[in-house]
Amino acid sequence: MWVALSFGSGILGAHWVLPPSHPHLLLICSGCLLSIAIAQSLRADGGGRSAAVIALLLAASVGAFRYQAVTHLLPADHIDRVGRFGAEVVIRGRIAEEPERRGEKTRFALSLEFQGGAAASAAAAQAVSGKVLVTLLADLATELGYGDRLTLRGRLLRPQPARNPRAFDYRRFLAIRGIHGIISVRRPEQVLRIEPRSGRSVYTDVVLQIRNSIRRTFRANMSGARGGLLEGMLLGEKYRVPQDVRDSFRTTGLAHALVISGLHVGLVTIFFFTGLKLCRLPDRLASATTVAVLVLYAFVTELQPPVVRATAMATAVLVGRMSGRQGEVYNSLGLAALVILSLWPADLLSLSFQLSFAATLAIVGLHGPISSLLPESWRREDSWKGKWLVSPLCVSVAAQIGTAPLIAYHFQQFAPISLIANLAVVPLLGLVVGLGILAALTGWWLPLVGTVFNASNYLVLSLLIDIVQGFAAVPWASVVAPRPSPAFMAIAATLTVLLAHLGHRLWARRLFVGLLLGALNVWVWGGRAVGERELEVVFLDVGQGDGAFLRFPNGKTMVIDAGTRSSRFDNGARVVVPFLRHHNVRRVDVVVATHPHSDHIGGLVALLEQVEVGHFVDSGQVYDSWTAQRLRDLIRERGIAYHRVCAGDSLVGLGGVGALVLHPTADFVDAEGASPHDLNNGSVVIRFTYGETSLLFTGDIEEEVDRSIIAWGKRLRAKILKVAHHGSRTSSRPLFVEWADPEIALVSVGPRNKFGHPAPEVMAGYQRRGVQVFRTDHCGAVTLTVDRDGYELEAMLEADSEDCPAPAAKR
Repeated sequence: MWVALSFGSGILGAHWVLPPSHPHLLLICSGCLLSIAIAQSLRADGGGRSAAVIALLLAASVGAFRYQAVTHLLPADHIDRVGRFGAEVVIRGRIAEEPERRGEKTRFALSLEFQGGAAASAAAAQAVSGKVLVTLLADLATELGYGDRLTLRGRLLRPQPARNPRAFDYRRFLAIRGIHGIISVRRPEQVLRIEPRSGRSVYTDVVLQIRNSIRRTFRANMSGARGGLLEGMLLGEKYRVPQDVRDSFRTTGLAHALVISGLHVGLVTIFFFTGLKLCRLPDRLASATTVAVLVLYAFVTELQPPVVRATAMATAVLVGRMSGRQGEVYNSLGLAALVILSLWPADLLSLSFQLSFAATLAIVGLHGPISSLLPESWRREDSWKGKWLVSPLCVSVAAQIGTAPLIAYHFQQFAPISLIANLAVVPLLGLVVGLGILAALTGWWLPLVGTVFNASNYLVLSLLIDIVQGFAAVPWASVVAPRPSPAFMAIAATLTVLLAHLGHRLWARRLFVGLLLGALNVWVWGGRAVGERELEVVFLDVGQGDGAFLRFPNGKTMVIDAGTRSSRFDNGARVVVPFLRHHNVRRVDVVVATHPHSDHIGGLVALLEQVEVGHFVDSGQVYDSWTAQRLRDLIRERGIAYHRVCAGDSLVGLGGVGALVLHPTADFVDAEGASPHDLNNGSVVIRFTYGETSLLFTGDIEEEVDRSIIAWGKRLRAKILKVAHHGSRTSSRPLFVEWADPEIALVSVGPRNKFGHPAPEVMAGYQRRGVQVFRTDHCGAVTLTVDRDGYELEAMLEADSEDCPAPAAKR
């Protein structure tokens, strides 16, 4: 366990602290530490504690080197180094995993052999290594399988990194799987050649055959939510579970039941070991056979981290049983972690790995202390209360304690109902797994018997889904939790470890109380010691639309527009609301809708539905659309204070920040809400001033507004300008830019949008004036921090995009 912790610490250090450009230094460091460790071990006393410390430092150094070797020491011909990203290419490679079919789309990783330009000859092709993720939208995907060689033509792209603060990093997610490029195939003619798999292997002849046999057995009698849930639980195909069922399990804190977890592997272990013992096999033979089955099962489920972890632990216990030696559970966990991290060091950063080990460690360490709080008569294993109620409840509470900080950190959610729901769901899970294994064992040679087991499982799965959906419908089944800080996560982990030793360690009790009191003091008094706060503005990347978040020095918050909403993507639900939750914003004091076009107010629907809002501000424009009507209904239903503003109004109570409305005048939005000069020209324009810095939000105003708005004279000037109408040709005319006189211009725009925004001549105009331009399509979200002395900018993709300028030092 100590070696595993040191190895993991080295991986974290390599990820967060160490520069990636010099991994050879870690190799040298590891060699030096190994030499010292060997020298220490040759001493008469074995080196004592110093040898142990050096050994742990060696483990940390090896962990750091292993992580950097996998993530940064890529071969010279790797696709990440030589890939023609952004260009049309021809690639050839072998399908490296079983294709994943989701409706009309099929996805798989392609292990590359060569790439070439789309117009180049085969002789000009370049040998490459690495993997790309291929998405097929054509019908021919049904012909493909693992090991087939494929030649494709299409545009090679890098996976998208996180484009907004604390958003999901798709690039890192795929990099953990060893995938560094993506390509989409939309037309059959893009598939140039298919060569069926040749040769034989254990994986194709055994593992895939078993997996396909199990899948056929399940699908022979079950489909929809029940079939998808069964395949997700036993084969790891979570994508087969319908979204509404997935949401119900997540709401009740039972997401672990959707996929293969240690619980499922434990049930498989018990099933086979007990069955083999009932067949009167000797203890050693039953243990060895069960180990073989578990290893095969791990490969059938594609070596998912929870399965590898549980398989390694179960193997350690069973091998100890065969050798007559009792295993130690913490060392078994450490062994499992070392196996996984040695093979896939980046898995330490995955949520699946973290939840799996956190839950297991918490159950092992806290089950005893929690149960000891209950009367002795309740927790006796020979009583029904102890076996069927108290013990499962203690396991559920322990798992919640271990995983709650991680779930709050990643999802800003806490599900108190899960403590009760687990008592009803876990026994059903055991029944589902048992019936599923029986169906899989009999379905391939006794289909009728397999059908009987499937029919029984259908009833159990139906009951399981109904129970979970019933719990999900309970008020307060799930509540929004604040996103804990890394410091809080570290303190919570330390307190959890100490909690496991409170009953028999005096030092643990003293340290627990001291650390808890210290953390509470920091939490209660820490915020009061902070001096004058800053104005924070985040220009969110919402694609082809506008969206910005402002946090004022007094803690008040504001959202100005929230991007678009469509059948395919809702910026409010997918970008703005997650951003607020990740930053612990549970109430938005002011929402400003500059004008009622969908690319500005579409995302506000989800915002008003899911987040408490104090005030709603717009220019009073009347517009007949579903989105505009829905916003009016939400304002009324939720009792949100509504304000119509026009030129000359001010917003107050913003912690020393002045907010003056410069537009619209009555000529652009009349008393009835009509917009005689188009909706764009009725946009709300607000100028914020804090210290020496001013910001100008311009909505989508166009050149028709110029004569009216420059009448404000010097009060129009702003160091930071949110460029009007995404930089279109009809806005940012020279006269307006001259009067605004910005230092920084921010353009909220979608990549390769159909409107051609921003217009090249508009961008050229800003450049001639020496204005530094930041575009969300090139830079992602841009964060502006303002104090009374100046401002600083930070772009999400500053280090990743050549087209994003590097902000200067504080101005």
